[in-house]
Amino acid sequence: MLVLAFDTSTTIATIAVARVEERREALAEISVSGTGSGSFSEALLPAVHSALGLCGIGLGEIDLILVGLGPGTFTGIRISAATARSLAFGGGIDLARGDTLSALAAPALSALGNGENVLSVVDARRGEVFAQRHGNGEPGDILCAAPESLPDSMFATLVVGDGAAHYRDRLGHLGRIPPDGSPLHRVTAAGMVSASELTAVSPDELTPLYVRQPDAETRRERNPWSKR
Repeated sequence: MLVLAFDTSTTIATIAVARVEERREALAEISVSGTGSGSFSEALLPAVHSALGLCGIGLGEIDLILVGLGPGTFTGIRISAATARSLAFGGGIDLARGDTLSALAAPALSALGNGENVLSVVDARRGEVFAQRHGNGEPGDILCAAPESLPDSMFATLVVGDGAAHYRDRLGHLGRIPPDGSPLHRVTAAGMVSASELTAVSPDELTPLYVRQPDAETRRERNPWSKR
């Protein structure tokens, strides 16, 4: 089975083509940096075609499109979901859900031994982070909180993600944080393929993973004219 995976939940869009048989093997992966999640509305589709081109395959050969649904930037997630629906509809391709924090944790978990844990942390803006602990069992709950408010129960062998690098001084008590330039801090589409169940879902099920109210809704509530 050939899988096309992508995620635009953070400031870096990641796209991968993978072969899933007895094992899961990434055939190509591309990353695109953006000044903001909205910039991916024009960059994502060309990057998808570039990843397919690197493998020498066409979209019609893809069996499953896996899309990251957060938590992360609301606009970025919606861009990924809309793009995935359009590609699937045009090519008659199945869709599957991925989550950003599990994708982030996957490469670090593969580098550690059994019994060790990873805390994946994504910058949620507004002085908060999205965080989830991963190990050999089921992932823990996803929390959205100020870095220093994360409970000690989230302690892990490694703490990874752009949130971990940005709030290093406020998260160091929860585990070892790799250097800022470490690839373990990047969400990867290949990691999402590794971490996902790859179960087909309907297009309507590609909804963002909400952990916190979107920024637009918060601004609307603060606007005294929005309720008139």
